Amino acid sequence: MPELIEVEIYRKAAANSIGRRVSAVSVLSKKYLRGKTVVPDLQSALFGARLDHVRRIGKLLLLEIGTAVVGFRFGMTGRLIVDGEVAISGLLYTTAEVQDRHVRFALEFDDGGSIAMLDPRGFGNVELNPDASLLGPDAMGVSEAHLRKVFQASKATLKSMLLDQQKISGIGNLLCDEILWRSGLAPTRIGSSLEPKEIERVTCAVNTTIEELTERGGSHMGDLQSQRHPGGVCPSDGSELQRTTVAGRTSWWCPEHQH
Repeated sequence: MPELIEVEIYRKAAANSIGRRVSAVSVLSKKYLRGKTVVPDLQSALFGARLDHVRRIGKLLLLEIGTAVVGFRFGMTGRLIVDGEVAISGLLYTTAEVQDRHVRFALEFDDGGSIAMLDPRGFGNVELNPDASLLGPDAMGVSEAHLRKVFQASKATLKSMLLDQQKISGIGNLLCDEILWRSGLAPTRIGSSLEPKEIERVTCAVNTTIEELTERGGSHMGDLQSQRHPGGVCPSDGSELQRTTVAGRTSWWCPEHQH
């Protein structure tokens, strides 16, 4: 599943198209459009307009084209294709193959280049002028002060808060488990129960985990990843990992050192 790290790679790839003008808009599935977005509005807003800027907030990729903004959400299996090349060769939970029937949306440019959304399972979407104000601060570089505010006022579990895109944006299931494992905190802990030093540990883990896994090549490159299976053991102390469903997501964690 594309998380912040993968979408940042997509952002950098899409930025290579800045300055190009849109010559065609292709929507292979109307169901892939989110909210009130319809094909005629997309074509009217984008045709002939120039791609001026590409940015990212959490897992949301934003292309500023003329006076419009096009938002890409990648769901479980979404990948970006720029000029016929996939920005990431493969994702953990989907095929690495590129099939035309899995291309859900595409922009063609006047110089012959293109940006397309490849999404085999089709859980992602494209939206014209999405409301990005609903998202919390980006997890890349998040501050301890923000996390303290989020945790201390909540009776929700740590995992549910880290996955809540309105509180902190960009963290998905794999990053979340890795962050909590490195923090030594159980995913079932209640946010308001954290001590100041524990909040400091989470903040440090969020930032260092994102930095390290970006260098390694993806959210699936964490130290915990290879042990996320029945019988898997903690890479730190060798204890058997526990599998728990938290916030509707499968969580792997070490009951020996995560408290």
